[in-house]
Amino acid sequence: MLKDLLEKIFHPEKLGGLQRSSKWPKVRDDFLKGKVCEVCGRKNKLELHHIIPFWKKPELELSESNLIILCDGFRTRRDHLYFGHLGSWKSWNENVKADVKIWQIKIEKRP
Repeated sequence: MLKDLLEKIFHPEKLGGLQRSSKWPKVRDDFLKGKVCEVCGRKNKLELHHIIPFWKKPELELSESNLIILCDGFRTRRDHLYFGHLGSWKSWNENVKADVKIWQIKIEKRP
């Protein structure tokens, strides 16, 4: 199971056959440093999510306006999957920032 998951993550087809910029690891690490999940405030298991996928618009790969931080836990909160990909890794949510704002308000105002 882990082998299959790793193949999906690192397989080139996931990126539409495109290569990531050599700057991506630094941009990713710098953007995540000291941040929390923008939905729930979780501090660990964070993912840097592209609002418009890298394979669809590679020119936005390093653009901060196309990035959002979402958590990706196992059997716990999975905001990356649910908010970023609408529950399916084959999909993406171009309205993720607006959806996150709605949920932030709901969480803040919960009884």
